[in-house]
Amino acid sequence: MYLYFEDREMGSKMNVDYVTDLFNLDIYGLEIDRNAIWALDWINERQEKMLARFDFLSFCDHNRDEEFDYVLRNARASDYYFLEENVSDNFRFDGKLGPANHLLTGFCGNWVTLDNLTNFDVVSIVVRQCRLSIPDLYSFIRHWRSGGSPRLTFLRLEFENQPNFENFEDEFEVVERDIVGEYRLCDGDNWDFENGYSIQRNDGVKAVIDFGVEHFAMMVCLGENDRNNYLKENSDQQFLLYQNV
Repeated sequence: MYLYFEDREMGSKMNVDYVTDLFNLDIYGLEIDRNAIWALDWINERQEKMLARFDFLSFCDHNRDEEFDYVLRNARASDYYFLEENVSDNFRFDGKLGPANHLLTGFCGNWVTLDNLTNFDVVSIVVRQCRLSIPDLYSFIRHWRSGGSPRLTFLRLEFENQPNFENFEDEFEVVERDIVGEYRLCDGDNWDFENGYSIQRNDGVKAVIDFGVEHFAMMVCLGENDRNNYLKENSDQQFLLYQNV
């Protein structure tokens, strides 16, 4: 059966209403571009349950800062955000995002600031085309060490320009260095590291820091105190270390 609607918004609403009523379901995920932002308010009004996944894709080269700001403030997802939008260099978002499990900015993460990172209540964050300065990044690490962003377990920044981490050991007390291992990501892939640094939060929780020419990664070690246990294949941790921290 083929259906044609001159009014796409009306047609989308009719189809969604029909399927969700037929199977007694809530809407699980939403993938839209800027032409379907109306769906955010419509979904928030029709169901109490949050979306599990939200994808916002940009198919235009021009900037639409106001629309992206509206999306960030009104999209509610409990598991996964994928945000890829071209915004101007002057765009700033002063709100909060989360709680959620995963956030990926696609290749348009130039808008993410230090304030955004500290205000995101997300377990795993990946920012591509990051423009965060090294002083701001070090401020975020101090924020984490003092107990900030307590749910964060994985942070990866892929920088637009090559950062300089030469003074990292002067800024932080390093527990151990030259750590080799891998971290299991949510999509089933691994993040491999060969020259990791271990730092410690004020409450004793440790994290492995890995950085290179264009990236920075922080992997938080939650749970077991004896780091030898991280060598176990069946550990609940996301880590598999080839050398003790």
